[in-house]
Amino acid sequence: MTPVKSKIGEYWEKHVLSWEAGAYYDDRYLQPPSWWDRLSSLFRRDDMYRRMDAALEVLRPHLRGLRVLDVGCASGRFALRLLEAGAAHVTGVDISAEAIEIANRRRAESETPEKMTFFVADVIHPERPLPQVDLVTALGVIEYFDAPSLLAFLRNLRTRYILFDFPDLARKRDVLTWYLRQVYIKVNRCPGVYLYSRREFRHLAAQAGFEGIWFTRRIKTYFATNLPQP
Repeated sequence: MTPVKSKIGEYWEKHVLSWEAGAYYDDRYLQPPSWWDRLSSLFRRDDMYRRMDAALEVLRPHLRGLRVLDVGCASGRFALRLLEAGAAHVTGVDISAEAIEIANRRRAESETPEKMTFFVADVIHPERPLPQVDLVTALGVIEYFDAPSLLAFLRNLRTRYILFDFPDLARKRDVLTWYLRQVYIKVNRCPGVYLYSRREFRHLAAQAGFEGIWFTRRIKTYFATNLPQP
């Protein structure tokens, strides 16, 4: 029986590699992005690189020895950096089989391929249970989930700790970027983008058993996490 896929899963299955090529524009593994993703890189600039740096800044005091699941791993770029920063093992999951194929090429060419695993799944409707880990990371993921999907995703996780980038309502203050993004979303028929307040996210997280959520800003990026506070 073919696994059920969410609408947002179907969207990213088709778009993730072009989006990644436009966001991380220096990559020998990826084909050139679509015209729209190439255009979007003009206002993204190096934001995606800085987001990874910011996430690692938050994670570094906690990461050593942990088993990590990176959700929406695409071609495995951040998974590799998590391993380099001290994680014991990193598993990456993405909706796109093509992206996971590239991630496995990165893994095979790395110095420690045995410390990485990649697999395909829709994390809202996974065809097999997500692995038990110590920490789940997700960059550029939760903003594409409506509330029922986000709650389903959180309930599917098997972990004590989470760290997600958190594109809250403050993002709308950058009017030009927000307007350009709405154009991009409509042209590419993205099912939607959802910006949660901190109260809303805490409420959903609590329903899935994640307490002690706090927020931090690093290098212009906000994160939601329940890791021990410094």
